Amino acid sequence: MEKGVSFLYNLFIIIVYSGIMWMSFFLFLNGKDKILLWIGIIYSAIIIDDIVTFASEQFQSFAENYNRIFMIVPTHKTLIYLTMSLGYLIIFKNLINKKITWYDFSILGIYVTFMFFIPVLDNSAWKIFLYYLPSQLYNAYVGAEVLWTIKKNPEFYQGSFYQWCRLLFCFTIIMNLCIIAEDSIVIFHFDVYSKYYINMNNRSITSDIMYLTHAAFSACYLMYYLKTSLRNNTIVNSVNSHTHSSLPSDIEESILHRFCETYHLTIREREILKVLLLDKTNQEISDDLFISLGTAKTHVHNIFQKIGVVKRPQLLNIYDTFRKDQLNAKPENETPSP
Repeated sequence: MEKGVSFLYNLFIIIVYSGIMWMSFFLFLNGKDKILLWIGIIYSAIIIDDIVTFASEQFQSFAENYNRIFMIVPTHKTLIYLTMSLGYLIIFKNLINKKITWYDFSILGIYVTFMFFIPVLDNSAWKIFLYYLPSQLYNAYVGAEVLWTIKKNPEFYQGSFYQWCRLLFCFTIIMNLCIIAEDSIVIFHFDVYSKYYINMNNRSITSDIMYLTHAAFSACYLMYYLKTSLRNNTIVNSVNSHTHSSLPSDIEESILHRFCETYHLTIREREILKVLLLDKTNQEISDDLFISLGTAKTHVHNIFQKIGVVKRPQLLNIYDTFRKDQLNAKPENETPSP
């Protein structure tokens, strides 16, 4: 009966994870969003880890061999934790449009190196606890760092999307601390680690709760990405439609000029903005304007800072609203009809 419940439970979560994974990869191939790629990679790693955990629950001989190898060379688990921590780092930083620093990579490198050296210790509960601890602390640190960035710069992170991000980051911090608490209880009070006998509980309930909730967050992001992509296409077509419609191009240029004046953009930034409004990448901006990729990134960053946005969809939305207001506004010299 217990194995039957375990089978159904694992079947359920693998179906959920697989759905998130394949949808993320599919959308990435169509949009090249780095967040989508890493959502897919993370859930690929989680699926592999869950299959191993499921096998250890179903087959005693597999569990004994796996636990014995794990105590000596836990390569499989280390690579999975490395993949997930790197994925969280890249996703969280990209959500708030911040670069990953050498400091972030340095801490990641130190903790992974630490995990590779832990197996040389004698078999004990402390050995396993110290092995799992750095990963959870690092993931909590990443969540806390991006949350602090939002708190320090609230003017750049307005709207429902960033409220959603705050919730995601807070949840990640809390759940990783809960995982540490669960590991402490299970490892020191229920597992057995001795020279001749090892009995490990390979499943973490709090980890499953976190992964399933992150799957819900991921599904929300996938829907947001689809909605934003469709809206961006509409805005880009609207902005670019003057070349195919009765609206004179000088009116579009006038709107663009007033927008640039409103946000104090330089002449060069105005040129960059015209290409940005076509939803082109930094590399495409570099190619179109014959400037280096680094210069293009610098100008885009400056434009974002002046307008008070951190992502292109926000820029497109702001310009679209400004454009509609300008088209609907009455001329100042217009006299009312008698």
